[in-house]
Amino acid sequence: MKRIAALLVTLALAAACAPAPAAPNVSYNPTITRDAYGVPSVHGATDAEAAYGLAYAHAEDNFATIQLVILAARGRLGAHLGEEGARGDFLWHLIDVEGAVEAGYERDLSPEFRDIIEAYAAGLNAYAAEHPDQVLAGARNVTGRDVAAGSALTVPLFWGFERTLAIVADESAHPCAAQQATAPSIDWGSNAFAVGPSRSDDGHTRLIVNSHQPWAGPVAWYEAGISSDTGWRMHGGLFPGAPFPVLGTNGHLGFAATVNLPDLADIYQLTTDDAHRGQYFFDGAWRRFETRTIWLWVKMGWFTLPVPRTLRYTVHGPAFETADGWVAVRYAAAGEIRAMEQFYRMGRAENYQQWREAMAMRAIPSFNFMYADATGRIGYLYNAALPNRAPGYDWSGCVPGDTSANIWAPDDLIVAPELIDPSSGWIASTNGAPWYSTDEAANIQPSDFPDAAPYIETYITNRGYRAVEILSPLRTISDAQLLAAKFDLISSERSRTVDMVNTILAADSANDAELTEIQVLLRSWDRRAANDSPAAALVGLSFIPIYNARREGRPTPDALASVRAAATHLRTHFGRIDPPLGEVLRLRRGNVDLPLEGAPDTLRALRWAEEADGRLNADFGDGFMMVMDWAPDGALATRVIHQWGASEHPESPHFNDQSEMFAGYQWRTLDLGAR
Repeated sequence: MKRIAALLVTLALAAACAPAPAAPNVSYNPTITRDAYGVPSVHGATDAEAAYGLAYAHAEDNFATIQLVILAARGRLGAHLGEEGARGDFLWHLIDVEGAVEAGYERDLSPEFRDIIEAYAAGLNAYAAEHPDQVLAGARNVTGRDVAAGSALTVPLFWGFERTLAIVADESAHPCAAQQATAPSIDWGSNAFAVGPSRSDDGHTRLIVNSHQPWAGPVAWYEAGISSDTGWRMHGGLFPGAPFPVLGTNGHLGFAATVNLPDLADIYQLTTDDAHRGQYFFDGAWRRFETRTIWLWVKMGWFTLPVPRTLRYTVHGPAFETADGWVAVRYAAAGEIRAMEQFYRMGRAENYQQWREAMAMRAIPSFNFMYADATGRIGYLYNAALPNRAPGYDWSGCVPGDTSANIWAPDDLIVAPELIDPSSGWIASTNGAPWYSTDEAANIQPSDFPDAAPYIETYITNRGYRAVEILSPLRTISDAQLLAAKFDLISSERSRTVDMVNTILAADSANDAELTEIQVLLRSWDRRAANDSPAAALVGLSFIPIYNARREGRPTPDALASVRAAATHLRTHFGRIDPPLGEVLRLRRGNVDLPLEGAPDTLRALRWAEEADGRLNADFGDGFMMVMDWAPDGALATRVIHQWGASEHPESPHFNDQSEMFAGYQWRTLDLGAR
């Protein structure tokens, strides 16, 4: 054992001391221009050259996080982050990212797109060659395949595949008793708004991009613009490891994305017995599980040790032993690696028809998309790779795994809901049911999409209720009214927050001085998460444990226990239970410490982390945002803001130079013009 450990240490040290990759042989000469806030705009003679430049510019701002994405794309995150990273590596192995990329890289990706991601990889390698002291050993010599693998690994996480795996991979769980997850239990957040010329007060067309993501890490938004001599142009947001913006505008059109939670995975109950160990019964015969041994490289102190695991598969997909016996999982878009190419073609489209042609790839298995363009067209697509499931089965739990009659084909998909140019002239997407996104008379109905409806969320978020409550009564919608809706701070009477408060107010407070004080304060609450509200901090602190528990599928805390804990927190750190929210909820970044307002499920959406002094430091939600505004003549005005700035380096002037504007609801103006 000592000899093995010594060998592993030697290999690790050798890798760490290996020379940095040389600069690429291909000559790229992009132009990188940064504005006053350090936001890069990259131009190349070709699309590939532009992607090379974007890689280099993004690496200048956040090379550390990009490298974590590369490690994840290689199934080696555990070697850097330990057990936490190894969980991601397990998923990488389970869905066989490496095999999918190997099989589909040249078969499924166009030569044009391969040139782009290979140039992007070259840009990262060029930066690494010039900054060898910043390079992580396992992230050297990035390839186009790494970029494709990163996309293939990340996309299933947005529709909740890991939650299905968490159920079936737990040997003590009863997956056949589990039901399809619902919004109140897993609400990731995000808003998108579109208003067409028929409803705007000035004939303009407006689109708001407002995707809620963590403010740091591999799925935090980075802003950039990209263009080439071939006519490609896109300005918007992207994640580390992406070779171009995946939402925003190209001048002709724009699109936003919000998370949706379609049912894209099914669990099959397998038939096994002791007489046929290692086998399962299928279509009248016993079959052996396909088995594969994997090695998870896990950092443990000074050592990085290989940990073996055995994976099993059936004709359905990955198989697991649970308290309900052996089950297998089948999930949509297995082996699909074209999602990033679809994003590229969506951003490359010059009109609605071309954009729909890109959407017809159906390589992106989830996400609601909100669309608007210079012609005044608006649209909402509940994008989902919904399988065409066999009738006669209850797909919310386990279905029989002994027959091929219920195994759906990966490419046999049903039509998902959409709402194009509604008579109302406006649409909002707030992570709820697609049947509640505009004026009641203009909404689509489940009966319009009967095949898809059973596999789609039924809940409405507070943000969804409020969007309709604010915008539907307006005869016309002005720019100011649209922005007021987007930044709304109120919890609807139908919201879970108000339900929690009502539960607390209904409790018997006789002979309970603490609860009496709490109830007196809550009765004064005007349902706003405003920074001057004396009750909003108590409400927010009480609600966040309930919100997080339901979002993560844990038992919901008792409302009274939660509010008592919140009151204790406020008394401990602020000496009272009614400090103004702005004193408690902060934006802290470097030398910036600013008051904020908002709550997890208000349209001004914020979540936070508790700090040692009792303040709540916002770290999720409203962050990178865009407003695209097309005048009747097609002229485009674009506003944008980021919660921090372009750089992740504390010494940079762009580490937090947008924070004060963000906290004050101000915007930067971009000069993108009309195409």
